[in-house]
Amino acid sequence: MKKIAFSLIICFTAIISSFAQTDHRFSLGLGQFSHAYVDEMTNELFTDVDYYYPGPDDHGTYEYTEESLRSFPLTLNFHYEATLGKHFGIGVCFGYDYLRMHQETETIFSTGEAQRPNGDTYTTWDRSYDFGTLRRHIFFVMPEASVYWFKRNHVAMYSKLGLGMKFVAESRDFDSDRRDIMEFKNKGFYCQVSPVCVEFGGQKWRGFVELGYGAQGIAQYGVKYTIKGKEKSTAEEE
Repeated sequence: MKKIAFSLIICFTAIISSFAQTDHRFSLGLGQFSHAYVDEMTNELFTDVDYYYPGPDDHGTYEYTEESLRSFPLTLNFHYEATLGKHFGIGVCFGYDYLRMHQETETIFSTGEAQRPNGDTYTTWDRSYDFGTLRRHIFFVMPEASVYWFKRNHVAMYSKLGLGMKFVAESRDFDSDRRDIMEFKNKGFYCQVSPVCVEFGGQKWRGFVELGYGAQGIAQYGVKYTIKGKEKSTAEEE
């Protein structure tokens, strides 16, 4: 998985370096309702119990945790793009998504064994409740490809596809004296599909709005700054 992601980034860098006349575009965007946020929100609406955490020895202890989102559905995305001709662009996105959830944890634990009148033994159980906060930090990097359907002096319309990797870290903070937990949760592929994208403004500074679904959100908006390629800058000066 790592080799695939690194290979994509290396290919992307090699392609850019071969185009001296390329426009270099940097953008900063805020996304709303990322895949991670929508997935967590769906779990809360349609699942009564979200997670099971085993106890210290995983014998005789069970934890069932219900979560409720308490963070805003915002994702921070930094993009770099190099234009390849009039209709294509290739780049990379570095993003960060943060989810904060209130947790209510029910712990069911064994308190020993008891004996029935007929001599049979059975396990006795008790339960306790704890409250806390789960913080999920999602970092992702994904190469991107854009197709520009038309470009004008002050407006352009394009579609974009991104595919890369995510890295997730979680922390669980408890209101009680229980020890807090911080762990690297998982990693995996992550993507973004934005079929409807519009940018508007001047030659260097532009605003943009992108509609789609994935790591960067259902809707993303922000600003772009363009550095013209060498040949284009020379032609403009002449």
